[in-house]
Amino acid sequence: MGSAAPSRRTTLSALLASGLGAALTGCGGPARSVGAGGAVTLRYFFWGDSGRAELINKCIAVFEREHPKIKVKSSFAAFDAFWPKLSTAAAGGNPPDVMHVDYAWIRTLGEHGVLADLGPHTGSGKEIDASTVIPSLRTAGEVDGRRVALPLGANCVSLMYDAKAWSEAGAREPTGPMSWDAFMEQSLKVTQYGRRHGSPVQYGMDNPGQNYMGLEVWMRQQGLQMWTDKGALGFDRDDMRRYLTLVDGWRKEGALAGPAAVLESLPGFPITTRRAASYLEWDNQVGGRSDMRGSTLSLGTVPSDTGRSGIYAKPGMLIAAAAQSPYPSESARFIDFMVNDRRVAKILGTNIGMPPTTSQQGAADTSDPKVRQVQAYEKRVAKTLAPTPPPPADGGASLNVYLQRVAEKLFYGTVSVDQAVDLYFDQSEVVLA
Repeated sequence: MGSAAPSRRTTLSALLASGLGAALTGCGGPARSVGAGGAVTLRYFFWGDSGRAELINKCIAVFEREHPKIKVKSSFAAFDAFWPKLSTAAAGGNPPDVMHVDYAWIRTLGEHGVLADLGPHTGSGKEIDASTVIPSLRTAGEVDGRRVALPLGANCVSLMYDAKAWSEAGAREPTGPMSWDAFMEQSLKVTQYGRRHGSPVQYGMDNPGQNYMGLEVWMRQQGLQMWTDKGALGFDRDDMRRYLTLVDGWRKEGALAGPAAVLESLPGFPITTRRAASYLEWDNQVGGRSDMRGSTLSLGTVPSDTGRSGIYAKPGMLIAAAAQSPYPSESARFIDFMVNDRRVAKILGTNIGMPPTTSQQGAADTSDPKVRQVQAYEKRVAKTLAPTPPPPADGGASLNVYLQRVAEKLFYGTVSVDQAVDLYFDQSEVVLA
């Protein structure tokens, strides 16, 4: 995720530290008048690329035909650029009316008054019908009992792997339940094959220790969770010590890539640059990652030592309204359209994730093999999914960034496991104070 652009941590921390939350709740923002014929224009901001923008604009065209008095002006930015642009607009008291929000920041933005409370617009006879949200995502978008966003797509963690690379190495593919040690034995075979036939080496797996996703999955497999309902860490130093000890051991054996493979792959990923033949990733990304790699990736079974999968239904994106939008009702109507209209699901496919509501389920174009692949995976793991866990604490998302830094130090050998654990928890005390 490295780039020269400011990180989410930098921009949003600065945003909130500057008192933006208080500023937004204390002022009405710039007035925007209703246009001719009583029409209003909603400004809609999301992250993605030109391909996603084309799909979303098709959805907007459908909405505008049925709501001639509501115009929607969309704009987008790449993921890293999205946050500074959103921060700048909000700091000027002129945030977009409707915006996409990452789950890692939903509590931060919700608690600081940046996002509108959609509760008054949700329910029978109101603009938004949230009763259709699939059960495993029912609480996604709620902060302190308030509905501040709706899930726009659903996905879950998967083990993506290149079946051809695993087969060529004589490794048993992760198509069924495996313990972590058993999986790493097979992953090591891929690495050993890569050492004989590749330069640079292709490892069996990208390192899950450098990604919060790996930490979260493993903790959930132990019956723990990353965050409690009160916004505290749901695991302790001993839990993290056990995890990092395992991961660092697998790296030293050669089953996992080291930090150099990650850094040398930027701005891509080890899986897309053929430096790793498997990794943990959200399932709806399989099509894009396959295209970047130049070969089809499969969706396997996440290893576990406990019988718990550790995976859950996650809102790939959420859609929210600005607290200071002068058009709360119109914004709510558009949000309902995006999460409930079947035509939206058909247009978007799996670009944002699987449909988050019962009203959109089954509407995606199943002629697309990428859609069918994700649908088949989610059907296979459906019974193992747990409900969406509590979102990160206010400021907790920055610990995801910090984990990457600590992991790099550990895997380069500049700190021990005990020191890495202390660094992480010391930082957590500062961030969560």
